[in-house]
Amino acid sequence: MVNMVFDRRMRAIILTSVLLIFGIIHFGVGVGIVAEYNKYHDVFVQQVGLSGFNIVVGIFGIAVGIVGLISVLKGYQFLGKCVFLSRFIE
Repeated sequence: MVNMVFDRRMRAIILTSVLLIFGIIHFGVGVGIVAEYNKYHDVFVQQVGLSGFNIVVGIFGIAVGIVGLISVLKGYQFLGKCVFLSRFIE
């Protein structure tokens, strides 16, 4: 019984950590495209909208990842369920 609880908690920690990492990656890609837009204007013309989407998804992923890690580590079950449902929005 204790082993199963530890296994569920470890899976939740790994899942929210991966979500946080993907949020940081999305945010970095969006900021990188915006930062290089002036340098390569004709190459990144169509990607500016996509970079805005990546920034929004990145911020949302970072927020969900941080709140998810806090809820798993502190043991807040209701907050964990809310994070689980908001994960599908991303």
